[in-house]
Amino acid sequence: MKAPEHFDETTTRHFNFVVEQLRRIEKLDDAYQPIIEGLAFNLTEIESCQKSLLKEGFVLDGLHGKKEHPAVGVAKKAQAKVLESYKVLGLDASQRFKEEQAKPEDLSKIL
Repeated sequence: MKAPEHFDETTTRHFNFVVEQLRRIEKLDDAYQPIIEGLAFNLTEIESCQKSLLKEGFVLDGLHGKKEHPAVGVAKKAQAKVLESYKVLGLDASQRFKEEQAKPEDLSKIL
């Protein structure tokens, strides 16, 4: 699976990371391409927001006093989308834990 050509270097890195993780747990499917692309985009968005927040701060001086930096809200929305994508792809820890519990035990280890 290959990242779209319009992705920048950072988004392509995130895309390749997700693809590799899915390949590693044997859950890579071509049908997941749009979800992986969205996930890579949102991971890049979070990274960009974090850089802005670290540089500019979480609170800005506004016309009517101090206000929250807009990147805080953008990062929160992107993080929610990332978590949702993780669940759909089976990459979240709770889903993997459930799958491990559902696997039949290897009786040769016990005997």
